[in-house]
Amino acid sequence: MSLSKPKIFTIGILTVLVIGLIDYLITIDISLSICYLIPIFIVTRYVSRTPGVLLSIVSGIIWYLAEYIAKTDLSILLLTWNTLVILTVFLIVVYLLSALKDAYEREKDLARIDGLTQIYNRRYFLEILRVESKRALRYQRCLTLVYIDVDNFKRVNDDFGHVRGDELLCLIADTVCNSLRETDIFARLGGDEFALLLPETDYQPAELVLQRTQKKLTQAAQDNSFDVGFSMGAITFLKSPDSVDYMLEQVDNLMYQVKNSGKDGLKHQLV
Repeated sequence: MSLSKPKIFTIGILTVLVIGLIDYLITIDISLSICYLIPIFIVTRYVSRTPGVLLSIVSGIIWYLAEYIAKTDLSILLLTWNTLVILTVFLIVVYLLSALKDAYEREKDLARIDGLTQIYNRRYFLEILRVESKRALRYQRCLTLVYIDVDNFKRVNDDFGHVRGDELLCLIADTVCNSLRETDIFARLGGDEFALLLPETDYQPAELVLQRTQKKLTQAAQDNSFDVGFSMGAITFLKSPDSVDYMLEQVDNLMYQVKNSGKDGLKHQLV
């Protein structure tokens, strides 16, 4: 929903009040208790569990008052019991819906997050790259795409084991993420290869970011006794190509040029 969460909650409260008023005005013996589930469902789905619980309690109170004022033939004990039953149903719906919502969010995160490093995975990175590429092309803005490969990573695995190699990958993820802007996207593509997307970043600002990133990676590796380097290939696209695969191929080629010319370096082009 495009509405803010406070507005959704406010609308939910108003809806409950309207339902309560209608429930009070209806003289025939028809219960509108199920109607309260509509705002409760919406608030729980689009805000969170706690507002859903609060709205459930408000709904129970409103239903009780509407029944008590309009239908005085019911005993207080019976009316209270009915209210507690209805409130229990409301709360169960809130709990089940919020549990489903949490499960959905977890599954969505698993689909886009690398299980080891807890950064974006290849699949989600490609989705973002397609979106940002189209946006850059539409609004005539530049973007910078970067490939990072860990030099001598296989030797770390062979000499010290895969646990040590995993520690290195997590160190890389933490180091890069701590030095980026909120708009920058960092992902593990697989193995020891990473990708970095700098939206709306021209050549010079991107060059500064890349040099700083490589310096921090080198320092972090040394501080943690990793004898590795980092080969980085980067292209700043003044006009985003139509094909994301083409962009990835060009940046990948640059990265391999660095590896073939001695490793542990940066090659950055403007196209």
